[in-house]
Amino acid sequence: MHPIFYVLIAVVAVWLILTLVIVSKLFFGSLKRQKEKNTGVDTSGLSVSLEPYMEEIEEGKKWYLSRNLRRVEIQSFDGITLRADVFEAENPKGILVLMHGYRTRAIHDFTLVFSFYHSLGYHLVIPDQRACGISDGKYITLGVKERFDCQSWANFAVKEFGEDLPLVLDGISMGATTVMMASALPLPKSMSGLIADCGFTSPHEVVRSVLKATHIPVFPNIQIAEFFARGFAKFGFKEASTIDAMKKCRYPVFFIHGKKDDFVPYEMSVRNFEACASEKKKFFSVDEAGHGMCYLTKRKELEHELITFLDDCQEFYKNERS
Repeated sequence: MHPIFYVLIAVVAVWLILTLVIVSKLFFGSLKRQKEKNTGVDTSGLSVSLEPYMEEIEEGKKWYLSRNLRRVEIQSFDGITLRADVFEAENPKGILVLMHGYRTRAIHDFTLVFSFYHSLGYHLVIPDQRACGISDGKYITLGVKERFDCQSWANFAVKEFGEDLPLVLDGISMGATTVMMASALPLPKSMSGLIADCGFTSPHEVVRSVLKATHIPVFPNIQIAEFFARGFAKFGFKEASTIDAMKKCRYPVFFIHGKKDDFVPYEMSVRNFEACASEKKKFFSVDEAGHGMCYLTKRKELEHELITFLDDCQEFYKNERS
């Protein structure tokens, strides 16, 4: 056999080994629970600056932490202990379950809406998702397993507060994907609406998008990453899709997305909206907003739309009961 053949084999072998090492670092850095926010893919260039809003964010955190919160926990379908804070309203008119985004915490993603939702009279169930914050778990699964966790939190909320109050699921980023995917699962009879702020369509599509945006070759990295996901985290990138869930959705849905989102493409929410079968759906966008920034950049306008949407959810609940 010609020596060049052995050279080619050696080159390919080295390339495969290096690729496996690199992708394994990306996978474990991006999806495995971390003590600090240390992702394998450098997405810092896709992040938006919160600096102009830090003062009000810190004030919002102080306000929230000074409230009478109750820590609760449940067991997930696969045996993980999940934890949440419960913030009760004095004269409740509904229940909101708030699902935060990728590798963050509820207290970070919903800091400024806690007081707003509380003022409207909603009990708040505020989980930290698996492998994040105060909840247990080793791997983030980009909504695939989190959808079942969301279903469990919805059942918990109704068991805690009863079916006499409409239930609304609210999520941002991966949390939005989580609540949309959860909408295709059996949910309590009082389920009355979804709020989906900058959610992606599927793990496969968002991983592909981030790889492209960070100038990492999609092939063969996404295939190897999926191999790791199935082997270690026990989920597949194409196992669940918000598009499929929205095609079956009958609940009112409020889609929110900034047009300058460089992390989750704006077009993903457009596709989710177009796929949504609900008779009550609306879309709020902000031209200048980046990822998860619509509430910060157009707070008063969005609060007005949220009030109107939650009224729609109340109406849906009443019609379902009658």
